[in-house]
Amino acid sequence: MKSFGASGLFAIAFFSASAGASYQYKLDDGVGSGNLAPSFACEFMWGNIFTVEPGSETITTVSVAFGTIAAPEQRPVTVYLYQMVTSNDPRDAVLVATGTGLSGLPRSNTFLDFAINPTTVHGQFFAAVSMQIPGNTSVIPARYDRDGASNAARSWFFGADSYAGLPLGSAPYINNMSNNFIPGVFMIRAAGIPSPGAASLLAACALVGTRRRRAV
Repeated sequence: MKSFGASGLFAIAFFSASAGASYQYKLDDGVGSGNLAPSFACEFMWGNIFTVEPGSETITTVSVAFGTIAAPEQRPVTVYLYQMVTSNDPRDAVLVATGTGLSGLPRSNTFLDFAINPTTVHGQFFAAVSMQIPGNTSVIPARYDRDGASNAARSWFFGADSYAGLPLGSAPYINNMSNNFIPGVFMIRAAGIPSPGAASLLAACALVGTRRRRAV
């Protein structure tokens, strides 16, 4: 009779715990330096390009620290997840997931989490948020960190009437933070977990390997 022993159960339990942990994609150090928005009214979008880490390919959450938002502080926002096509340039990226919620906490380094449908990406992805702004100093929502200036070219911002069904390259206004008068990176982060297929495969391999070692 074959016996798999306690070590098999330990291996599976250990893998399950690891698979459930999320990885945080970020460019900022947690302390913002300023806020940014265009001077004209638009649906303003800002976001960061991240490189996918092995084992954290499925994105579940986009987190945002907001800048200046006059009352009402809670304003509708949309978060976006794009699959990158061209390295370090989101203008032809493909939209793969969105989420909605409300902003808040003006002039803060506190992140608000916005859930999206868990979506697997590869290579690079663009995580972004948009908000309708009036084009004046009462709403300057994009908080940025100048300590991340070495990655400023990975932080992009856009101005348009809408982003529904359109490539970002069609927006009338496009720029990135390497061209800003104070370069920096946006305080936007994303959470990633293992892709379901990878998790299942690794779990199966762990089980088979344990059985082979423990069989008598």
